Amino acid sequence: MKHSLHALGAGGVLVLAAAMNFALYPDALAAVVSGERPIIGFVPAEPSGTTLSTEEPRVLNEDEVRLLAATVWGEARSEGEGGMRAVAHVMVNRIGPRFGEDLSTVILSPKQFSVWNRNDPNRRIVQNLARDPSSIATDPEWIVAERVSREVLSGQSIDPTGGALFYHTRGVRPRWARIGQGRQTLGQHIFYADVPDPGVRDTPALINVTQFLAQALPGNERRQTASQRRGPRAGRVNGVIQYAPASAARQELPSETASTVDVNAAATPTINGGPVARPLPVDTVTPTGVSASAP
Repeated sequence: MKHSLHALGAGGVLVLAAAMNFALYPDALAAVVSGERPIIGFVPAEPSGTTLSTEEPRVLNEDEVRLLAATVWGEARSEGEGGMRAVAHVMVNRIGPRFGEDLSTVILSPKQFSVWNRNDPNRRIVQNLARDPSSIATDPEWIVAERVSREVLSGQSIDPTGGALFYHTRGVRPRWARIGQGRQTLGQHIFYADVPDPGVRDTPALINVTQFLAQALPGNERRQTASQRRGPRAGRVNGVIQYAPASAARQELPSETASTVDVNAAATPTINGGPVARPLPVDTVTPTGVSASAP
C-alpha cells in the first residue's frame, strides 16, 4: 500500500507538470495530439534564389550533333527514347585514347557501329541524315534522336548504362560477348561495361566528319565522276571495255566534220607512210613487158 501511494504521488506530479507545460505552450499540445514531429535542421525551407551557377554552357558542334543523331537513329530508332539515349551514351563514353579522341573518330572508325559498315542498308540513309536531315526533320523518331543527342553532348543526360562501352542486339551474339564484363539488358540491347582487349591498341587517327561526308558520295554521283574521268567508251579488247582519253569526250564524229568525206570508202593501204601499188593480173602481161589493156 505504501509503495502504491508513492507511485501514485510520482505520477500525479508528472501529470501536473505536463498540464502546466501545455498551458504555457499550446503549440506543443497541438503537436502531440496531431502526432507530427518537427524537423530541425540548418537547410532553409525555401531557396534563397541568390546562388548562380558558374558553369559555362557547352557550345555544341552541329556536325557532331547530326552525326550522333543519325547514328543513334540508325542503331536504335525502334527502341524509343530510352534505347536511343543508352546507345548515345555508349558512343560518348568511348571518347578517349582507346577508341578515338573525338566523337567523329569514335563513330566513323571502321567496324565500330554497324550502320556505318559498307554493306549495311542503313549506311546511305545515315550519311544523308548526318549531312542534311531536312528530309525527315519532322519525323517523330528523328526529333527524339536529335534532342537526345543534344542532351547527351551537353552533359544534361543521365547515363542509363552506367558508363557502358559496348553493346549488341539481343538477336546476335558476337565473339567478344563471352568475355564481356558488367552485362546488363536494356530493351532489345545488351550492354557491357567493358570488353578487355587482347593487346595494346593504338589510338585511331582523327576523322573529320565534314571531310568524311564530303567524300562519301552516293553511288550514282561516284559512277558519273569516274565515267567523266575515264572518257567515253571505245569498245572492247579481249572482252575488256576500253575507254578513250577524257579529252576525246564530245568530239565530233568523222561523218559530222565534212560532208564530202566518204566514210564508207575503203582506205588505201600504206607501208611506211607510202601507198602500196596494186599489182597487175598475171594474164595481162605480154612477152615484151608491155601490159595490155584489161578486158
